[in-house]
Amino acid sequence: MSNKADRTKSHIVTTFFEMMDEIGFEKITVASLSKRAKINRGTFYHYYPDKYAVIEEVEEEMFTNFEKVMKEHVGVAVTSKIDQYGRKNVALFFKEASEKLMLFLYQRKELAQILMGKNGRPHFIEGLEQLYIETVQAKLEVTPHEITESEKIQQEFIYYGVIAVVKRWLRTGAKQTPEEIAEILAKCMTVPPITIFEEIETR
Repeated sequence: MSNKADRTKSHIVTTFFEMMDEIGFEKITVASLSKRAKINRGTFYHYYPDKYAVIEEVEEEMFTNFEKVMKEHVGVAVTSKIDQYGRKNVALFFKEASEKLMLFLYQRKELAQILMGKNGRPHFIEGLEQLYIETVQAKLEVTPHEITESEKIQQEFIYYGVIAVVKRWLRTGAKQTPEEIAEILAKCMTVPPITIFEEIETR
């Protein structure tokens, strides 16, 4: 694809998400999008068969690359990392792994905020959540049938705690750097919750 074609396609996508943020996906039409982007409808159809193809392409790119980062940097057996880093330094492992994931999301924060916003797509964040949980579970050195119901509940406490931090970060404008959020996540993963509450109350 030529540079001009790349720019045109990128312009269509940018315009699409601007409109989605303003009016929501359902109200977008090819005609209104073409008018907003100052292109004719034939140009739009040269790149996409319909508006659904635009958002599906973008979401698929996000999911594919998110999963790639996850598999490369997140969700390895904790016991092996304790042996490698030492129990006192295992927070470093969590911080380094989290930084990779937070950087990926930070670089796409505007897009993620639109998809997670009031005019967004609920299944988008649900898809990222599921990818995160499945990737971590797949790398644990234990099979699902070996985990008790009580252990599953404890895992969910951890999984959805991480997810809640990331969602809050993105929805409030990702004001902290990826490194700062990674440090918070590492602390939450390695310090007892009661200790965190004590620090808040006595600061």
